[in-house]
Amino acid sequence: MHLPSNPILAHKIWRDLRRRPAQVAAIAVTVLLGVLLFVASYDSFHNLETSYRQTYDRLHLADFTATGGDPAAVAAAARTAAGVDRVAVRTQADVPLTIDGTKLVGRVTGLADATAPSVDEIDLTSGQLPDPSRPDDVVVEHHAAETFGLRAGSTLQVFDGRTWQPVTVSGIARSAEYLWPARNRQEPLGDPHAFAVLFAPQAQAQRLAGQPGPNQTIIEMSPTATSSEYAQMSDVLRSAGAGAVEPQADQASNATLHEDLNGFSELAVAFPAMFLIAAAIAEYVLITRLVHSEHPIIGTLLALGARQRTMVGHYIGYGVAIAALGAVLGVLGGFVATSAVTAAYTSAIGIPDTVVAHRIPTTIAGFTIGLLTGVLAALAPAIAAARTAPAAAMRGDGSAPIRVGRLTRMSAHWRGVPVVVRMALRSLTRGRRRTVATMTGTVLALTLILASVGILTSMRNLLDIQFGQIQREDATVLTTAETGLAQQLSGIPDIAAVERARFTPVSVAAGEHTYSTTLTGLQPDTTMHGFRTPDGGTRQLPADGLLAGAPLADRLGIAVGDMLTVTPAFGAPRQLRLVGLLDEPLGTFLYASEHTATEVAGIGRTGYLLRFTPGADRDRLRGKISTLPGVIAYTDTHALQAQINKFLGLFWIFIVVMLILGAVLAFTVIYVTMTVNLAERTTELATLRAAGVSVRRLTAALATENLAATLLAVPLGLVAGILAAWAFVRSFNSDMFAFHLSLGPLPIVLAAVAVLAAAGLSQLPATRAVDRIDIAHVVRERAQ
Repeated sequence: MHLPSNPILAHKIWRDLRRRPAQVAAIAVTVLLGVLLFVASYDSFHNLETSYRQTYDRLHLADFTATGGDPAAVAAAARTAAGVDRVAVRTQADVPLTIDGTKLVGRVTGLADATAPSVDEIDLTSGQLPDPSRPDDVVVEHHAAETFGLRAGSTLQVFDGRTWQPVTVSGIARSAEYLWPARNRQEPLGDPHAFAVLFAPQAQAQRLAGQPGPNQTIIEMSPTATSSEYAQMSDVLRSAGAGAVEPQADQASNATLHEDLNGFSELAVAFPAMFLIAAAIAEYVLITRLVHSEHPIIGTLLALGARQRTMVGHYIGYGVAIAALGAVLGVLGGFVATSAVTAAYTSAIGIPDTVVAHRIPTTIAGFTIGLLTGVLAALAPAIAAARTAPAAAMRGDGSAPIRVGRLTRMSAHWRGVPVVVRMALRSLTRGRRRTVATMTGTVLALTLILASVGILTSMRNLLDIQFGQIQREDATVLTTAETGLAQQLSGIPDIAAVERARFTPVSVAAGEHTYSTTLTGLQPDTTMHGFRTPDGGTRQLPADGLLAGAPLADRLGIAVGDMLTVTPAFGAPRQLRLVGLLDEPLGTFLYASEHTATEVAGIGRTGYLLRFTPGADRDRLRGKISTLPGVIAYTDTHALQAQINKFLGLFWIFIVVMLILGAVLAFTVIYVTMTVNLAERTTELATLRAAGVSVRRLTAALATENLAATLLAVPLGLVAGILAAWAFVRSFNSDMFAFHLSLGPLPIVLAAVAVLAAAGLSQLPATRAVDRIDIAHVVRERAQ
């Protein structure tokens, strides 16, 4: 590429751009936003990934967690495998806790000897590790400590299967296993008051869990381990008798956080591309108009011997100058945004190790992409300028004659249609490039808005389905003794219905694949839980066999009718048939009749699902039910829903930002196109002014033309936006979340209104421009 080195041509570029400050600023801001989004999202993505990895490495997060079997035998097999760095065994169990009067199901995890290297270590932030001379000491994970206001010296109770054991908090710690406090992959979003993790020395953990020995083997691979050694480790662990093997990628906290990382990676490509495409379109329109207006100058230069490559370089220089301005500011803004996003995100989650780095390759890539936008936008008009016939251009007839299209001929007979409307419709076909540019900007703006809003409205729909159609209970109670409890619960005012259920942690296997989840046993005619099929229908709970979340079919490579091996924690495996698949938004669970779940045995818990009367006082009911003998845990289903809804309330800020950015995108393209339209039609408008047509009528004709082009593009933009939103939503689907696009009419209407408002706002300068046309000057210029 040959950019202009002639200082006269460079001065000409500077002079011409100074004459168009508003157009240059609009395009530069759009490039700025595109580059800023790219740099900020891409570097934030890598910063978050590096922050997670640094914490994982420092605290030695397990690469594999094997549950079941004989942990000692499994550990011995792991130690002899290639690529292994550390191996440990521990006890981990979910147990009922009472914290400041709140009953919940928490988790007790065994700690290795602090003096020896181990796996899944903890990072003590206050207090101290448990004192060997005090067998009731425990360390509390920091999320639970913040939720319940716990500190060193606080007390709580743990149910060991027979009685409540008092324990004392000796310290607060962070854990790489719980950077995001997810109980499991089925509950990535939970009520913070319904889960807490305690760490205790191995002997103490076994006593509190009511278990005779360890039940988990945890393995950290060597930094030099190969991919084949990673792949072989799962087979080694299963061959040694492990019931379930969970690689680090499937670990609940890590998997949940990587859902966000995947969102950042998509944001780093899709959104910047929309802004840069819009900037390229606007820049193309502007430079095309510039080339058109300078035909005589171009012809003169070519006739005097100027080279074609000089002309190409000169007009590409316009694109480079505008794009470079936006790219430089975008890179600088990206630096600031990267630091702010990384710090805010890691602070909100509580990541111990925050890595904020500004990567030179990202900077170079962002600036190059922005610059390339200007080059590509200017390339076509620059080549057209170089191919200008000098003689024709110098005579002033180098432009192609205006073609009279079918619409123009037809509109001549529309006597009942106002002249302003007919002028606008004719202009749509006469200036096809302008029309296409305006429509493309509209489509991009709607795509940006709907793709952003779609994920949020779909999440709200997800919650409505989960808590309206599937989880129909208002609360869940776990018990130790069933005698008379159902009658006591039914006798409490404001409890409308009570159903018994059973909850058992299990691993389900098919061939070489395993998956850890929860088996829920319900009454055959349950009214507390809905079963939604993948085709959108409903079904009943079978008397025999299992129902499973649809993602399980892909995870295990199974189909309806296959036999599955279900192994409960601390229980024997059983063969059960898969009877059907379910479409559930949150988690991938197993369901069976209570009779079948009871036969599976293991360390499952019996409980009751409760439904309240409308307007019931939930806090009063929680207090009343929690005091009943035999109740060891209470979960308010609506507390989780309220927590998520409160969290989603913050996302409406994001929606407003996307609406504004979409409107800015549409404004840029439409404004630049409109001003170019005015420049191209100066002679026409001056002639009409001289003939007595009012400024108001001319402005109305121009506004009608641009708004008509915008309206024509709205249906296309809505379709493109809905498709983009669908693809964006589908990208988040996994065994943890099952999203279905749900936009509804309001977001679609708001998106269209935002774009039309931007189009209307871009017309405001037209009135001043038409009013300031110097009729005498235009007539003299035309006569020369």
